Amino acid sequence: MKRLLLVFPVLVAAVWFGSFSAARAARPPLVLAFYYDWFDENTWTPAKVPDMPASPYASRDPGAIARQIQQARGAGIDAFVVSWWGAGNPTDDNFKVMLDQANAANFRVAVDFELTSPFYHSKQDAINSLKNLLATRAQHPAYLRADGKPVIFFWREQMYSPDEWRDIRNTIDPNHQSLWIAEGTKEALPYLSVFDGLHLYSIAWAPDVAAELQKWPSRVRAYGADRIWVGTVMPGADNSKSPQSEKVMRDRRGGDFYRETWRAAFASYPDWIIITSWNEWVEGTMIEPSVTYGNLYLDITRDFAGQFKAGLPTPTATPTRTPTPTATLTLTPTLTPSEPIEIPDGITATISATDTLRVRAGPSTDTAILGRLRPGAVVTILARNDAADWWQIAYPDEERRGWVFAQFVTTDGDMDSLPVAEPTETPTPESTATPTPTATVTVTETPTPTEPTLAPPSATPSATATSTPTPTQTPAAPGLPALQDILGWLPFH
Repeated sequence: MKRLLLVFPVLVAAVWFGSFSAARAARPPLVLAFYYDWFDENTWTPAKVPDMPASPYASRDPGAIARQIQQARGAGIDAFVVSWWGAGNPTDDNFKVMLDQANAANFRVAVDFELTSPFYHSKQDAINSLKNLLATRAQHPAYLRADGKPVIFFWREQMYSPDEWRDIRNTIDPNHQSLWIAEGTKEALPYLSVFDGLHLYSIAWAPDVAAELQKWPSRVRAYGADRIWVGTVMPGADNSKSPQSEKVMRDRRGGDFYRETWRAAFASYPDWIIITSWNEWVEGTMIEPSVTYGNLYLDITRDFAGQFKAGLPTPTATPTRTPTPTATLTLTPTLTPSEPIEIPDGITATISATDTLRVRAGPSTDTAILGRLRPGAVVTILARNDAADWWQIAYPDEERRGWVFAQFVTTDGDMDSLPVAEPTETPTPESTATPTPTATVTVTETPTPTEPTLAPPSATPSATATSTPTPTQTPAAPGLPALQDILGWLPFH
């Protein structure tokens, strides 16, 4: 098995480079942006958002939606991907308005299907909602289609296992008449046996964005040359005003971080690019015109979107070795990974947390977060700390180690027999990027990226505002106050 794993990446690379030109030629490049439609007059206060829109609005206002669509089109954005909580709530009401406005403007919109919707109380609720989406909203002429199929992004598909999703898709969409784009990091890769593509919602946590994004094309296309890799770009991040416990801050550097992520995305040769985000104001990732930055981020987007659609230079394969084929080894690019590898002398355990469980670099909440494990994930415990309230596990593979809080792990073995391990903080790699010290996520792999040769935009517009516009008071729509109550406690992205 180890010989097979050593040869596999080289073969995958050959398959990927061989199919690259044909796959891209058949699928036009798209520039997308995540969009949120749950704002009202009560949103725009300094206690809730780190900056203010140039024109404060309510998400239910057709005029505001029409203005945003025109701004996005002018910046080279092809479609909004809109967070959606199912039918019968304001996110759906506002999405219906957006579909009609988009149709009038020759623009497109798609759904980011949120499995964490407060209106889903069971898996069956989510299944019924997905069926309804495909039968109704996805049939609208303004709904985004690619390869002739409606496109659906997913948020937190990890709530169900790949096998559960396979059963769901075989029931709802057995002939794959729609395109499903999964979200997540390496833990989400097995979902590509069911889903059609993958994106990373955020890359603001990565010390070296270019190095991180370059890991992904081969990972995604190992599940099939037709799998869609969606590269993420971001202007920065500032969720200091959000209710989230984990704060992520990434300095915008006057637009330079945004330009850096575009170049990093180009170097990964994505099928599509998605911007996080058009208007996630609470997390501070918006490019929508603001009091502080004016139209700066629209101008940057226009320059880079034009470069992307004009066509990136064809990548050149530079393999370091050529494997010798044998008569007994047969591999295809759709190979599905096996079950988690168990290490001798370890104790198999299951994650029993009700939400994703953080994996830390040491047995303390003060250490860096290496990643997350979904409920039901199987891990191998190798050691414990002296107090036996943290377990050391093999993570993310058998060569490396992480720590999880023992309270959220169900074990089946003699835990007293485990050796006591001295905690060793995983070192943070050096990077040319300078994240704000309060960011709590650390990357443990830092391949040296190849700097793309594409030139940055020649112009760097700037905007300075001296006052905060006063929001126009519009009567709240029926049902919206209840949504705001939900947003008061619901975790944001």
